[in-house]
Amino acid sequence: MILSQTELVSIGLIIVYIAFATNPVVTHIKDFLSSSVGKIVALLAILYVAVYKSLIVGVFLGIAFIMTVTSVTEYMDAKEQKPEEKKQPTASGIPAPAVSGMLKSLLKKGDVRLPQKAGKSETTPPITTEKPKPLLSTKTTEHFASF
Repeated sequence: MILSQTELVSIGLIIVYIAFATNPVVTHIKDFLSSSVGKIVALLAILYVAVYKSLIVGVFLGIAFIMTVTSVTEYMDAKEQKPEEKKQPTASGIPAPAVSGMLKSLLKKGDVRLPQKAGKSETTPPITTEKPKPLLSTKTTEHFASF
């Protein structure tokens, strides 16, 4: 299939339009295609180009029309539009975990705090008033290479 120079230029311009002007759609074109009359005129123009001028240019114009018109719906049922809720997997035949000892007594009381040791905590360091010794000496000698 040999395409003429006019067809190639038209297809190139339509591809540029699809790439740059369909997301978001230019407001003038969106306003024109928002009415039913605008859609009829655009579809009749696409039909004219596809039948009388060039089928390949008509196909690309159809793609551009579909990409431009944002109010296309699929008319699905309301229940099909909602995402399915994922159910948690359940295991059959596995017994419930056995709780015994100290954990069982805590759960029965409703108090789930861990017991605290009486007195001072061993993890906190004692408070001192001494100044900490510097880790590095303040006298440093830097040796640079001469260039």
